[in-house]
Amino acid sequence: MINTNRLFTSFMELCAIDSEPTSERLMADRLTDILTSLGFTVSEDTTGSIIGGNAGNLYARLEGTAVGDGLFFSCHMDRVVPGLGVKPRIDGDYIVSDGTTVLGADDAAGLAALLEAITLLKQNGKDHPTIELVLTVAEELSLVGSRHFDTSQVTSRIGFVLDAGGDVGEIVLQAPEHIKFSARFHGVSAHAGFSPEQGISAIQIAATAITRMGLLRIDADTTANIGSISAIGPTNIVQNRCEIEGEVRSLVPAQAISHMATLTEVMHHGAAEYGGAVTIDTVTSYQAYQLSEESEPVRRAAQAAASLGIPVRYKSTGGGSDANYFNARGLPTVVLSCGYERVHTTKERIPLRQLELLTQWVMALLEGGIAA
Repeated sequence: MINTNRLFTSFMELCAIDSEPTSERLMADRLTDILTSLGFTVSEDTTGSIIGGNAGNLYARLEGTAVGDGLFFSCHMDRVVPGLGVKPRIDGDYIVSDGTTVLGADDAAGLAALLEAITLLKQNGKDHPTIELVLTVAEELSLVGSRHFDTSQVTSRIGFVLDAGGDVGEIVLQAPEHIKFSARFHGVSAHAGFSPEQGISAIQIAATAITRMGLLRIDADTTANIGSISAIGPTNIVQNRCEIEGEVRSLVPAQAISHMATLTEVMHHGAAEYGGAVTIDTVTSYQAYQLSEESEPVRRAAQAAASLGIPVRYKSTGGGSDANYFNARGLPTVVLSCGYERVHTTKERIPLRQLELLTQWVMALLEGGIAA
């Protein structure tokens, strides 16, 4: 039986630990202490120093006590801003924050469920397969933690990432390709009152280009967005520089590439129209993946949920997760929904029952990994 008081207390403790992206030191230390006490060997990589953070990814391993396929689970240790000073509390059937910060259920729910499930296995003396955990930093910064994680040390060939909104029992089969871009528009400075006609406004170029872009929902598989526009200067000078940052996502990689090419063409045409210029940099933050219902991690997840009477639903998502990198590197990994709601907002919450079900799902996966 799950110790619900311990589960909820553990979850709220994790939520209360300050752990915004690149500042996961306190979370990493606490998790290392807990996992070591449970018998794991824990190591930390150098990703923190690479990305300018104060902690690296954690890799934890608990050797199996029975014959069976090793399993690896992954969660991220960071949360979106505002994620400092979280004050979690139980409000009826939910755990919520005080409304000034996110709750951090994304991804403390996955962490708490893993810790409770493993604690129960150890307490009950149950046999279990080899368990590997990959706990990443800076996932909320386009997965930079898992980007730098050395997956060659993972020996399990079946993986589960506990990191998606939606009801427990939902299984993410497909996630998008993600391309980020930054564009610097160049104009010509001039006095805005005496001789504006001698200037070329970089802001005007950028604005014109944006109005001609296909943005937000492009089609069923593809989205695009401008996240920021920046040009700082006095109002009496025609601004000669303006920068924008944006992204393109698509479940179909070729469509992401195609739409990025279209946006690039629009920006160059806009710059040429005014006699200015634009410099564009793009980077593929992560690659798309797609798993079939018959793939081993999906089959295992569905079987475990069904054994608990939890309805199974397959879905795709417009968001990325560390599973994008694991799959790209040949580790078949599926994302499981964790039951939290209103993610990435100060109204984020998780039903108590969903946290219990998530823990039961993890338990069923661990027990199902033992060979008959």
